[in-house]
Amino acid sequence: MEASHAKGDLLQTDIETVYEALFLRAITGFELYLEQLFIDILLGKTAHHPSRARALLATSTKSDLIKILNRGNDYLAWLPYGNTESRAHLYLKNGKPFTDLTNGDKSMLADMTRIRNAIAHKSEHANKQFQLKVVANLPLLKSEKRPAGFLRSQFRSSPRQLRFEVYIGELGQIAAKLD
Repeated sequence: MEASHAKGDLLQTDIETVYEALFLRAITGFELYLEQLFIDILLGKTAHHPSRARALLATSTKSDLIKILNRGNDYLAWLPYGNTESRAHLYLKNGKPFTDLTNGDKSMLADMTRIRNAIAHKSEHANKQFQLKVVANLPLLKSEKRPAGFLRSQFRSSPRQLRFEVYIGELGQIAAKLD
């Protein structure tokens, strides 16, 4: 995509849309992963050792479990990650494995949630949170202080890595810690 953009085959708005869409897809995929892992642990369908993950309730079916977890809501919110931790403390012994993430992992997820919100909601509040808590103290170009530009910005030069790539890699590492 970057090569096509550099050749002039892809407009600026198009490449930014691609980055935003891919980022949203990655975040929603991660949320789906959190939900599926949580449900699988509660149903005893994971390879987690009981000392690492143990349900505090028993239910016979997935549909019954979903009713209990949803508590009258249409869906479960897994991000911000505090939602997941709170739910884990209610239904899993010591909240594990969801409470095993480091503060660095949680901080990274918080930034990713802010970026997601700034892309998905386009609200003044979401943009303010993105500006104050994600990009405020970074030496960035004006174009890089918007979500798409930020995701496209260079995180390091050797090896060359974009912030988008860093966040996607972090999601994979966090998922591996929970497995």
